[in-house]
Amino acid sequence: MITAMKTFAASTLVLVLVGCATSTISPMNSDFSPPADAELVSGFELRDRYSLPKYIVGTAIYVDSVAVHHDYTETSTIVWKDTAGEWQRSQVVEVGPGGLLDIERKLVSNETSSLTKVQAESLDRLIRRADLYNSEVNRTGEIGIGAPRHIMAIVTPFGRTTIEWDGRLRGKSGAVADIVLGHD
Repeated sequence: MITAMKTFAASTLVLVLVGCATSTISPMNSDFSPPADAELVSGFELRDRYSLPKYIVGTAIYVDSVAVHHDYTETSTIVWKDTAGEWQRSQVVEVGPGGLLDIERKLVSNETSSLTKVQAESLDRLIRRADLYNSEVNRTGEIGIGAPRHIMAIVTPFGRTTIEWDGRLRGKSGAVADIVLGHD
C-alpha cells in the first residue's frame, strides 16, 4: 500500500512537472470574431475604402500601425491561414492628411504574399505557446518623432489576445510581430 502511494505520488509529480515544463497548449479558443478595437476597425475601414479583402478567418493575426508626422500613414497587415493551411500575408499602406501636410489620402501599397517555410513554422510554434496569450508587453528602443504605434490582435484556436506597443516589441509577441510585419 505504501509503495503504491509513493508510486502514485511520484507519477503525479512527474505529470505536473511535465505539464509545467511544456508551454504549448491544445486548442481552446472558439471566438474567431473580428477584433473590435478601434485601431483595428480603422484598418478594416482602410481596406473597405479600396474594396480590399479583410481576411477574417479562423486563424489570423491583425496589426494596424499608425505614424503621424508630416503626413498620416496607416498600415493594415493581416497574416492568416488559408483553406490549404498555408500562412499568407496582406499589407496595405495608406497616406493622407493628419500630420503637418495637407495631402490627399491615397493607397501607396497593397501587397499579398505567402510566408516563407521558416516563418510559417516559427509562427505555428509561437501561436501554440500559452505564454503568448498572457505575457506582459515588453518593448525596447527610443520612440522617435513620427514613429508608428501598433496594435496586434492574435486570434487562433489556441487563444486570443490584443497587444499595443510602440518601439520594438520583444519576447514571444515580438517574435510574432516581427514575422507578421516582415522584420528580420
